[in-house]
Amino acid sequence: MIEYANWWITAISLASITLIFWIIFKRPLGVSGSWGRVVLWKSESLITKVDNPIYAHSQTMVNSLMAATIEAFGEKAVQKALDDHKGPIPGLSEISNSLAVERRLPWTGHLLFLLMLPVGGFITSYAMGNFHIQFNLGELHRSLFGTGFSYALTLIVGGILVGFGTQLAGGCTTGHGISGISRLIPASLIATCSFFGSAVVVSLLLKFL
Repeated sequence: MIEYANWWITAISLASITLIFWIIFKRPLGVSGSWGRVVLWKSESLITKVDNPIYAHSQTMVNSLMAATIEAFGEKAVQKALDDHKGPIPGLSEISNSLAVERRLPWTGHLLFLLMLPVGGFITSYAMGNFHIQFNLGELHRSLFGTGFSYALTLIVGGILVGFGTQLAGGCTTGHGISGISRLIPASLIATCSFFGSAVVVSLLLKFL
């Protein structure tokens, strides 16, 4: 029997990781999003290469965008829109100086994050004295789906469904359940209720069967 850490220790650890990630990178934590960036690493590298000149001259781009926006909608309309969303701002010249282009986190950063997940699991299990290598998901999964080809097939189909679901929902249990819930995002509240609601129903059905 695996001895798990106390729930409050896990809760504090997850909250701390999410906050630290936001403080460092100014973006929500999400595993499926990081995986997508790593899978599409060639496209990510091309985007980074194209974006580098923008980062190097970000203030020039911001000023140009602001000037074009004012020309299209008028200074009063732009000022009103900014006031409504970010509070009173003295002048549009100061607005341009306060804006900046947010640099994308390179795909290698996402790769490092994903690699550290199993490393963290190894360190924790080793420290708790219950580290062992296992090539299955436990006796319950094996009793339901058997072994050999059928077992591998369930893993492949399950992985595809998880990938499809996270793309459809715009995030996974990490992005919605931790980062989204903590910011009270409506979509994350609905998605998380769907995730865990389905898990509870399936668990009860398995227990009944």
